[in-house]
Amino acid sequence: MLANVYPWVMVRAMTDAPSAARAETRDDDLPPVQPPSAGFIVQLFVVPALIVLAVVAVWTLFGRLAIGEQDWRRLVQDLESANPHVHKRAMFGLAQLLDADQRLKHRGQQLAANPEIARALVSQFERSLNQTAPDDETLSLQVYLSRALGLLDVPATTVPVLVKALEPQRQTEIRKGAVTSLALIAGRALERGEPLGEMAIAALTELSQDADPTLRRPAAFTLGLTPSPVAVDRLQVLLADADVMTAVNAAVALARQQSTAGFEVFVRALETMPPAQNPVAQQETLLIQKNVLHAIAGLGALFDAQQRQTLRQLIEPMAQHHAEPRIRIEARAALNALAQRP
Repeated sequence: MLANVYPWVMVRAMTDAPSAARAETRDDDLPPVQPPSAGFIVQLFVVPALIVLAVVAVWTLFGRLAIGEQDWRRLVQDLESANPHVHKRAMFGLAQLLDADQRLKHRGQQLAANPEIARALVSQFERSLNQTAPDDETLSLQVYLSRALGLLDVPATTVPVLVKALEPQRQTEIRKGAVTSLALIAGRALERGEPLGEMAIAALTELSQDADPTLRRPAAFTLGLTPSPVAVDRLQVLLADADVMTAVNAAVALARQQSTAGFEVFVRALETMPPAQNPVAQQETLLIQKNVLHAIAGLGALFDAQQRQTLRQLIEPMAQHHAEPRIRIEARAALNALAQRP
């Protein structure tokens, strides 16, 4: 009955039976299938991918180096553009390029020592400073350039114009920018064994006598980066400055030159530091404490026995109970240094 109703089913079944048997025989004759190994997959996909990535990375590196070289040359040319928008974009672009290159350290193009860039930016700054009646935009430009020059390491080109920017008739922010740049340049020059010369020292000495303590402070700090008898003599005077931070900067600057002349300033700073009343004052207090402790640690056994005892009595509570972990760390380092024998 089933065959009558579905004759094609029976025929198909009869027809497929030998085929199935033959298929089973062929399957038995085939070798077993092995799954691909991890090593094979790595060779097939991962290794070629790594090769491609390496090629792309090398191409990108050389492409960026070439683009970077073109960028600074183009920006230097654009500084002379009559179009004020192109001119400003080039100036800001150069400063950003210098900052980015400095962050790359030895992997960068060392643009900080590039004399063409230095001459171009200094020319712009001098031109701006020579204006007799600068508007607000020009003054903002002067402030920007006074700070940007600190990224350069061509002192013979940059120091004279920065000294010019320290003149008393300049705006305070321009003078602050200039002395900050001089500090950066002086620090790197000192590391190279090429401290700044008499021109910078004379200008910093004059600035350290300004009525504005916000100018005396960086002047004292920077004098410590220009070792000379003139700088040391002025720092000795600044130890008695009425402004606490100026006096501390002078003491720290002398400590950098292995002098313990700032001992009394260190003691006053650790004894009489009042509780900070606002976040800005709190940060200033922490900065003073950190710098003083770091300077004491650097001098260590150079203090006499009585001085070491006095400093230990002031520092031990800070090492144990100060609220700021970084101050506790600095305090312990100072105590370790004071424990060393002369």
